[in-house]
Amino acid sequence: MAGDLALGTCPEGPVAVLGCGFGDEGKGAVVDALARRRGRTGRPLVVRFNGGPQAAHHVVTADGRVHCFAQFGAGALAGGRTCLSRFMLVEPLALAREADVLRAAGLADPWADLVVDRRCAVVTPFHRLLGRIEELSRGTARHGSCGLGVGPAWRDAHNPHAPCLRVGALTGDRPDLVRLLRQIQLLKLDRAEQLAEVAREAAIAPLLAELARPELVEDVADAYLAIAARLGVDEGEQLRAALADSPGAVIFEGAHGALLDADRGFFPFVTPSPVSFAQAETLCAEVPTAAPLRRLGVLRAYGTRHGPGPFVAEDPGLDLPEPHNRPGPWQGPMRVGWFDLVAARLGLTIAGRVDGLVVTHLDRLAGREQISVCDGWLGPDGTVMRDVAPVTGSLIDRTEATRRLAEALPAWRRLPGWNGPQSRESEEFLDFIAVELGVPIAATAWGPRAIDQRGWSASEDRDAAGK
Repeated sequence: MAGDLALGTCPEGPVAVLGCGFGDEGKGAVVDALARRRGRTGRPLVVRFNGGPQAAHHVVTADGRVHCFAQFGAGALAGGRTCLSRFMLVEPLALAREADVLRAAGLADPWADLVVDRRCAVVTPFHRLLGRIEELSRGTARHGSCGLGVGPAWRDAHNPHAPCLRVGALTGDRPDLVRLLRQIQLLKLDRAEQLAEVAREAAIAPLLAELARPELVEDVADAYLAIAARLGVDEGEQLRAALADSPGAVIFEGAHGALLDADRGFFPFVTPSPVSFAQAETLCAEVPTAAPLRRLGVLRAYGTRHGPGPFVAEDPGLDLPEPHNRPGPWQGPMRVGWFDLVAARLGLTIAGRVDGLVVTHLDRLAGREQISVCDGWLGPDGTVMRDVAPVTGSLIDRTEATRRLAEALPAWRRLPGWNGPQSRESEEFLDFIAVELGVPIAATAWGPRAIDQRGWSASEDRDAAGK
């Protein structure tokens, strides 16, 4: 059951890590552990292949220090380099702040270990301000935006008629940069003013005033040019070289969770980008001689959802506080529930082929006499759904499907609880998940640190602990 299936059988090849829930599955800790293990034979290269600056991948070091990775790869504290692929949205100002935090955490020069594809679209302050105004204008029907402007930036990046700032332009002439930023500002301001006229929401006014501030363009341009002076850019050459020469050092780090996929998640409570292995596979395919990609899906031993949207297995009485995921003004509270087999099957379908699962946060359920698992969704008409297909089609159809799902109730199965990783009950729970989902368990996590992950060999566990 548990073991190093996904890595030990193909240690020479690249590996991809993707959450198969609603996000917050523990992807950062998994990437950190992989970087420590694979870094024994050379410096790992962690490649972000989807999403943008709204990621929040927490890593806890052996001595208890915590860092929340947003754009840098979660293997940085383990000596890994970071590659932001062309599928990433990049927020330069937040990237600079994260570099400062990593430097304070002990990295000599985070910029030296970062390369960004010049084709990445840039999330500007204008996108952030418009995104917040859009969310406020929805009133009580908020989508759960992170408030960072990723949605508006994604739309620009995929609209051939919209001006879009790419990372490559940050290294160009200042007049051209200012001209493009001004164009983006005016278009976002026009849209924001239309929303403000209809919404009449008091909190919109200060955001609108900042969006209209004439000096904002000059301020942003100056900051971008200073960042560009330190930024290493290419068009994927470093990634292709690593895949060709040292594929075992390449770790693809996915963001968000498959159930938030833009086209197959529960609209409108989705992220704007795809959440599957497809983009990692596309990047690997650019080097036909590279070893096969191994795909690791990550799920918690219980369910969470940060923000609004369907969450059938939610249990407000389940007392599992989140030390690293506090309630925010945009996403709202972190919601908690039990493991949901139906949602997990759907997440695996959206993710694509999964070679092995990493089940995390098992320690959080230790000490309970009994746990619950949702093994069916009860519809209003009494039907029990155990497998559901992703809803595609028009946004109207998808919105209606989400509304109907919000009325579903969980069908529970009770299982014995456990006391620790050596217990028969925890092994039975993992076997149960593997059989029900049809995917073997590659590793487990009984805490937030790399040393808390099990399923690797004993020597690898000692190396991960730095012993």
